[in-house]
Amino acid sequence: MAAFVDAEGAVAAWVNSLTGTLVGPGNPLMKGAFLHELRGAASSCYALLSVVGGSPVLSAESPDMRARISASVYGPTKEAATLAAVAYANHVIACDGRPTPMGSAATCLVVDPDSLTGPLWSPDGAGPRLLVDVDFYLRSA
Repeated sequence: MAAFVDAEGAVAAWVNSLTGTLVGPGNPLMKGAFLHELRGAASSCYALLSVVGGSPVLSAESPDMRARISASVYGPTKEAATLAAVAYANHVIACDGRPTPMGSAATCLVVDPDSLTGPLWSPDGAGPRLLVDVDFYLRSA
């Protein structure tokens, strides 16, 4: 079994599947998660995902991968971006050890709640932004 997975793609697929609570019209992270920055000012909130660290967690019993994912949550206002970042962080923390499918390529075994940092206010040239970083433990599906 492979130890490495497309962690960014897996987390983006999972986030974008949460259309009842997190993504889509009327939800805090309306535009969803992307692997590239959207052009222009954010008219609605979205998350830009990046792997900022990680390692294989290899043993005979556990051919898994730890991936530190940073979500840059952008929005039209600080208030909207904050609500979206808080909602994202709450959804991430809910991955508490029950295997969670993340797209067709990976399963999240657990999110390390002690590794979560943020939501942290970190504006940049693209507008209001908050950061949420956390370690996902993923297994190839």
